[in-house]
Amino acid sequence: MWKRRGLAYLVSLVTVAVATLAALPAYPAANDFPALLLLAAVAISASVGGYGPAIVSTLAGFLSLDFFFENPPYSFTISDVGTPLDLIAFLFVAVLLGTLNARLRAARQHASAARAEAEAALRTRDEALAIVSHDLRTPLTAIKTSVSTLRNPGTPLADGTRLELLGTIEAEADRLVHFVSDALTMTRLEAGITPDRQWNALGEIVSAVLDRLNPVLGDRPVTFDVPDTLPLARFDAGLLEQALSNLLENVGVHTPPGTALSIMGRIDDGCVRVEVSDAGPGIPPASRDRVFGKFERLSDGGIGTGLGLAIARAATEAQDGQLLVEDSPLGGARFILIVPNALALETADAR
Repeated sequence: MWKRRGLAYLVSLVTVAVATLAALPAYPAANDFPALLLLAAVAISASVGGYGPAIVSTLAGFLSLDFFFENPPYSFTISDVGTPLDLIAFLFVAVLLGTLNARLRAARQHASAARAEAEAALRTRDEALAIVSHDLRTPLTAIKTSVSTLRNPGTPLADGTRLELLGTIEAEADRLVHFVSDALTMTRLEAGITPDRQWNALGEIVSAVLDRLNPVLGDRPVTFDVPDTLPLARFDAGLLEQALSNLLENVGVHTPPGTALSIMGRIDDGCVRVEVSDAGPGIPPASRDRVFGKFERLSDGGIGTGLGLAIARAATEAQDGQLLVEDSPLGGARFILIVPNALALETADAR
């Protein structure tokens, strides 16, 4: 950057020197020729380097014009009223072209940034489409294969095989429904929603989510630590349920059966704080930001929609909250969900 700027200043001085040397043979026969050449030098410096080099070439050009081409020659004495007017003309050209140069450079940088952003968006879209296509193709292929087998009159099927094929169709259809539901939820959250803050009992909300997710968690031993004695807090129960549901589904999908699970809820300093810890494989520190991205999986063969944690974070941030992940005391991952200002509104209402 500094080398480029230094080169621009050097070019401005060299341009004035070249203009001066080119004008000397023609002076005094062509009396206006030196001023025009030096004005052109200022214009070139302003167009190439911007304000700074333009001002330098203006001063250098004015001094050159006064020293070589004004009476008395080889003196910096100003004896002609036209000489200050030349300086004003030089400054006008320098400011005008310098401004145009600055605007052009800013427009070029803006266009370059917009292009880079558009290219990144296209890459993200293409990657997302590839993942979505794969996630849709796999269950659709399984459903089509199962239906074709069931409809083939020439293929005798035992009752157990028939039930297994029907179970595959049902499971893959549920997988499609879940994927579409997650995609719609993510779209709704990204579009922006206004939280519906109401007074809620945190224990009741967390307990209801846990009961609903029991089939997903299976035989995992759960430690539940959300006291009934917690004061009421004001938050959007639907958004909290959405975030917590996705966190528990993430545990059900990505930890082995029987993995210990802990759920803790508190209200600290006016903030709702819910922690979900597991004894699963955990999340490497280098991947802890990436797991919250859309369609992100830590392994190529990963299961799930790739939207669960993205939805959990988006639902939390919709209430100006935070969703963090760190090492769990149980040995796996601990997700920390924080919703601020849950009790601050109580004082405002009391007033």
